[in-house]
Amino acid sequence: MVTPSVQTRATSTLRSLGWDSRPDVHIELAGETEHCPNSYTTGDIIEGGVFIGVGCETIVDELDIIFEAHDVNEGVAGFSETQQSQVIALPSQAKVCHTFLELHQPIGNAEYPTSRTLVPGRIYRFPFIFVVPERLPSVTCNHTKCNIHVGRAHTLLPPSLGDPMLASDGRSLLEDMSSELCRISYRIRTSLTRRPLGNKNARETLRVVAKKVRIIPAVEEEPPLVVNSFRDDYCMQNVNDIKTGITRTKRGSIMATASQPSPLQLCPPGSQPSSNICTTATVHLRFDPIGDEPPPKLVSLCSKLNVSTFYTITPWADFPSPSYVDSLGRHHYTTTVSLSSLCVSSTKWTKHSAVRMSGQSAPVDLTPTEPFASTSATEDRGTYFTAAIIVPVTLPSTKAFVPTFHSCLISRTYALDLSISYHTPHISLLSPYISLRLPVQVTSLPRSQPLTPPPLYSELRTTQVVMKQGEY
Repeated sequence: MVTPSVQTRATSTLRSLGWDSRPDVHIELAGETEHCPNSYTTGDIIEGGVFIGVGCETIVDELDIIFEAHDVNEGVAGFSETQQSQVIALPSQAKVCHTFLELHQPIGNAEYPTSRTLVPGRIYRFPFIFVVPERLPSVTCNHTKCNIHVGRAHTLLPPSLGDPMLASDGRSLLEDMSSELCRISYRIRTSLTRRPLGNKNARETLRVVAKKVRIIPAVEEEPPLVVNSFRDDYCMQNVNDIKTGITRTKRGSIMATASQPSPLQLCPPGSQPSSNICTTATVHLRFDPIGDEPPPKLVSLCSKLNVSTFYTITPWADFPSPSYVDSLGRHHYTTTVSLSSLCVSSTKWTKHSAVRMSGQSAPVDLTPTEPFASTSATEDRGTYFTAAIIVPVTLPSTKAFVPTFHSCLISRTYALDLSISYHTPHISLLSPYISLRLPVQVTSLPRSQPLTPPPLYSELRTTQVVMKQGEY
């Protein structure tokens, strides 16, 4: 089956719209397929054409073709969202729309028709070419910031967010787990204007048409997050006392610790991943018994991905976190994605001889050989036991994921929730558990090679196509 040419598709579209006193305008993207929006990443070329037809002789002044992006946030004072919450519109509701990217296609005088008059019986075609930038102009982020790292993050291109029609290359309506109150959109917009005869200083808009595109920029791995001990956003080390009997006598303590795992790397949009998007986390366990108490029997390890979207009507001065959300138009939407449940009952404990603990509090040394070499204990605890669990982390294909990013008004972060249940004799029928929350990055790989020029790539060079009357 022969793919219809850009001229044929544009002609049929204009014909279906019907003619009226206003010009008919249609945007065609190179490589476009029906019901599937085009997706691009950093450095990709967005190429296409704007087609214009008129039913009567029409004088125009200027045609603007713009590649633009904006984010929309709606904030309610004193309101914080969760996955289960319902949005309630209050009188204090506010809305902000911020345009952070605007690239214009230059159109020379020679590309317009004679006397800038459009006549019936012709379809006028104006080609455009844009390149997806790596960074935004620095002038788009001119608010107060806590440090230069925030400014650098705010000038990186954010991904499309909040539109299910654009998720997962448009092949299915996948949820990107964003709040309904915030959205990041990219589009090609064209407007046709003229100056009214009675007022040369004014400008009349004849037609405005826009077409959405999906942008997932290439995002590199950032250094591991420095977790502040005074915030409870993350928990990279946790300790539980093990108590038994009616008197709840302490029999020992179990400690779990882990470091930030390697990032989850998304493939460039439009490409087929060679394998699942995955990483691994290693949980180190230590049991300090009182007396000759045996280590608890491990039961299962459940993993979940905590997805957080932060949005505000006033620019972020720092990297947002749940601890940084307040009632001044800053909001936090969170949802949880279940990943896996592993049986870890076969995990073996390793017994260690008695060691003298340090008298001063010190961070845990996460080395493969001795992750618990130093603790905050001030006494000899005798024999202790250690174990390690490797946790595979794989993103499900039922959700649309975007890279971790921080923009002036919207941010997206991820955290890995791990819960290890264990069993000790004479405790209860319900297995106690110890949990961790680790920061994890989602990055996006750049293309290994440029996109292959689509079949329409070279057909968009002509700026005017003469059609016979009635063909459109």
